[in-house]
Amino acid sequence: MSIGPETEPLRIVRAVPVARQFVVVGGIHSFGIAVFVGFFALVALKLGADFANGASGDVNLPFALAWAAMAFGVAFLTLWTLHYWKLVVQRDRTSYVILPDRVEVRRVGRDRPTSTIPLDRTVAVQSWTGPFLRPHGLATLTLIVEEPPGPSGHSRHVFHPLTNVPDPEAVADLIRSRIAAGASAGSSA
Repeated sequence: MSIGPETEPLRIVRAVPVARQFVVVGGIHSFGIAVFVGFFALVALKLGADFANGASGDVNLPFALAWAAMAFGVAFLTLWTLHYWKLVVQRDRTSYVILPDRVEVRRVGRDRPTSTIPLDRTVAVQSWTGPFLRPHGLATLTLIVEEPPGPSGHSRHVFHPLTNVPDPEAVADLIRSRIAAGASAGSSA
């Protein structure tokens, strides 16, 4: 399912990274998890030092605090870097290729799409924008795809988010029109 001469894309949309989204979301996530890591390190080091050196009040506390602070710092910087990679670098390399029968999520440097969303099973397109995306005219479009029935006989819906989409209403309208065109072509066949 690659783009070839027989399937010309209707539109190619590049995801737009938002620095403020990275700073706030990445900062809160990184800080919260790093606090847990630092606290766990503090408790483990204090108990370990008390066991090794004998429990003598708070004599081992400065040692445990220093190493816990270092564990917090390393965890925070590692998580901050991972959030930067996910929220800025990968979004900058992501594009959404809208074809007549599917939407492909592609990343720069990859030969194949990372995800392919069939439009013939897509039942809805939702648009959501928050306080970080709205000032930039961006939104997250979620394509809701109905999966075929499983062994229980029940079908389920799978949600495919397309993050940081510019001109979201026009893109959503284009996808909705392709869904409607596919449904009318399927019912007439």
